Amino acid sequence: MRHTPLLLGALLILASELIFAGLSALIKYLSADVSQVQMIFFRNLFALVPLLPWLVKHRATALNSTKLPLHLLRAATGLSAMFIYFYIISHSNLVNAAMILLLAPFFIPVLAWAWLKQQQNSAGVIAIILGFIGVLICLYADNDSAAISQNLVLLILFGAVLVAISKTVISKMTATESSQRIVFYFTFLSFALSGLLLPFWWQPISWGNLGLLILLGFGAVLGQLMMTKAFALAPATTLGLLSYSSIIFAALFGAIWWQEIPTQQWYVGALVIVVAGSISVVYGAKKLTRSIMPK
Repeated sequence: MRHTPLLLGALLILASELIFAGLSALIKYLSADVSQVQMIFFRNLFALVPLLPWLVKHRATALNSTKLPLHLLRAATGLSAMFIYFYIISHSNLVNAAMILLLAPFFIPVLAWAWLKQQQNSAGVIAIILGFIGVLICLYADNDSAAISQNLVLLILFGAVLVAISKTVISKMTATESSQRIVFYFTFLSFALSGLLLPFWWQPISWGNLGLLILLGFGAVLGQLMMTKAFALAPATTLGLLSYSSIIFAALFGAIWWQEIPTQQWYVGALVIVVAGSISVVYGAKKLTRSIMPK
C-alpha cells in the first residue's frame, strides 16, 4: 500500500503518546517522594540499558555522526523542556500539563517550513488553527480544581517551543542518523547533565519507587524509539498534530488515578483536536500519493 509509511508513522506516534501519557502519570505519582532531578537522572540512566545491546553490536560505528551539533541542540532543548514538563506535572493536573505542552505541534509546522523547507498547504494550516483552538478550549474549560496561573501558562508556552524545536531537530537528522543513535545521544547527554545536578537534589529512594524509576526509564526509551521512527517515515508537518492525542490519554490516566474528571467544555475541545489531527493525516496521505505518482 502506498500510504503504509504514513499510516505506520501515525500509529507509532499514537503509541508513543500513549506511553508518554502513562509516564506522565507515573511522574506525578513519584513527585511526592522523589526530586525532579532524581527522576530525570534515573529516567535517562535506565533508558540507556535497553540501548546497550545496540551499542555493543555496532560499537565500531554506533557513535559515528556528522550531526553532533544537532545532537547537542536536541539534548539542550529536550532536557530543558523535560525539566519544565516535570515541574508542571507536579504543580498541576495531567490534563492541563498535556494540553499546554501540546501547543508544541502548533510551532512544529512553522519550524519545519522555515528550517526543513517542508511545504504546508491550506488544509494543513486549517488543521493547525483548529488544533490550537481545541487546546485553548480545553485549557480554559471551567475546572475549579485546576486553576492555572498566568506565569505557569507562560512557562509551559516556553516549554512547548522547546519541544517543537527538539522534534523538528529529529526530522532534520533522520536522513542520516538511525533511530537508535538519535535516542542514545539524547539519553546519554541528558543523563550526564542531570548527573552533575544530582548531588544537590539527592534524597532517599524506597525500593518501590526505584522500581517505578526503572519502569520510567524503559518506557521513555520505547516511546523515544517509536517517535523517532515515526518522524523517519513521514514529515513532521503531517505527524506533529497527532501529538494532540496525548490529551485524551492524559485525561484517561487522570480520571483513573486521581479522579480528575474533565468538563463538557473539555470534551468539545478534545473533539476539535481529533478533527484537526484527522485533517492532518488525510491531506498528508493525499500529498504523499501525489508525490509518488508517476509523472
